[in-house]
Amino acid sequence: MSRLGFLLALLGFLPVIGCGGPLTTRLPVKGNITFKGQPLAHGNIQFLTTQGAPGPAAGAMVKEGKYEIPQLQGLDPGTYKVIISCTEEMKVPPKGWKATSLPTKELLPPEFSSHEKSKNKINVTKDGDNKFDFSIP
Repeated sequence: MSRLGFLLALLGFLPVIGCGGPLTTRLPVKGNITFKGQPLAHGNIQFLTTQGAPGPAAGAMVKEGKYEIPQLQGLDPGTYKVIISCTEEMKVPPKGWKATSLPTKELLPPEFSSHEKSKNKINVTKDGDNKFDFSIP
């Protein structure tokens, strides 16, 4: 193996062996969501960046009122806008509906489910438990 090849191979291992520090700054996030006083049966939660270009940073499915994002898919420390959605298939399609599957309708109020109207934010910190609960009236 040439010296250049050896050096490149060694440099490739440095992040792995490093100094024992974390390879990511992402943090796990979890919490509970209730709707009208009961655990939200199903849905999803999205965390959108508020710094830099807007867009999704992470998300999770909600099952029986709980959500959890492991560290590998977690959030970097910072502030995030929260969008929570819970939909169900409509029983009767709207007049003029031509698609083969039925459309869905949002069950949660726009203050939680709308990208434009949600004012819900969280602050993820290195030192916090990063557990965020939401109660939707």
